[in-house]
Amino acid sequence: MNASQILGTVLLAVGAIVAVSEMHTLTIYLIAVAVACFVGAGVAFAGASLPLTLGVAAVVAVLGMPVAHWMRGRLRNHASEHVTHDDVGRTVQVVAFDQDHLRVSYRGTAWNARMQDASATTPHPGQTLRIVAREGNVLVLAAVAA
Repeated sequence: MNASQILGTVLLAVGAIVAVSEMHTLTIYLIAVAVACFVGAGVAFAGASLPLTLGVAAVVAVLGMPVAHWMRGRLRNHASEHVTHDDVGRTVQVVAFDQDHLRVSYRGTAWNARMQDASATTPHPGQTLRIVAREGNVLVLAAVAA
């Protein structure tokens, strides 16, 4: 095995690791890096020198980043963001509060929640609160205006 075949094998392995990492992070940007590694591996297997191989991989990575950024914007799920904002203003009932763990009843199930103002009075079971934001699956709450 010559040096360019070793470099090609290393770039294939790195590309595979980066591609698997992308599957776990879902950033889209790692796809550009993985593609650059695969293109670099192809160039290396074609017998190119080390500087040419790494140069081609770097150019593909740099050109791939804006494409990845564009793809990320196109793949954004605007409908789910609208659903998240749709919760704002709705009311919930406190189910339980113990040691900074707030559970509320909303949409027929219990949700984790937190108070928007940490210095607010401690909520009690049965109290009605208003949703001011949603952070993932955690509702951010405030007291209902009288």
